[in-house]
Parts: sequence; structure tokens; C-alpha cells
Amino acid sequence: MSTQSKTSGTTARTDPPAPSDPSPHAGTATHHFQIQAAADPSAFSRVMELFALRCLLPTDISCKQVGPDDLHIHIAINDLCPKVAANLAARMRNIIPVTRVVLEPAEG
Repeated sequence: MSTQSKTSGTTARTDPPAPSDPSPHAGTATHHFQIQAAADPSAFSRVMELFALRCLLPTDISCKQVGPDDLHIHIAINDLCPKVAANLAARMRNIIPVTRVVLEPAEG
């Protein structure tokens, strides 16, 4: 996004400065979260809330009830640094209905 400024009757175009520090997403990949939870009506929304609070939009989401007692949730998200992905996985493990979380970073 550029801006225009007027000096001495001429219009000069200036581009915004480049960021001084590297992007927080440097060295990112697609991460896959495999989550097992009790078949509780709030389990899915509690997991998704962790992404919403950080303004993160997953690229793929699936939720399937397995038997009367379990939910299997799969979430894939691109451009997420490993540290943030690990933090999200740790927070998911603290959600009461969640029984297991496996974080799988993609190759490349």
C-alpha cells in the first residue's frame, strides 16, 4: 500500500517501509492436529476457539463422532511457526473433553 504526498506542487509516491525484523511465520509449514475428545457438545467449539482467539484460519477441518463416546477432530493449518503450533497443541491438551492431541508438522 503506498501513499501520496504533495511537495512544491508535485505529487510524490512513497511506499511503506519494509519490516525491520523477519516475519513471525519464517520457517513455517503446514501443521496437522489430530485430536481425540469425549463426545461432548462443547469439545469442538473449545478447540476451534484457540484458533479464533489468535485470528488463525485453518485450511482444513473435520470432526467425526466415533462410536457413542468419542470425537476425532483433524485440523490442518498453513504458515504457522513450530513454536505457535506446539503452544496450541499444549493448550488443547488442557481442554477438559480432550483426551489426546498429536501434532504432525508437514515436510518441507
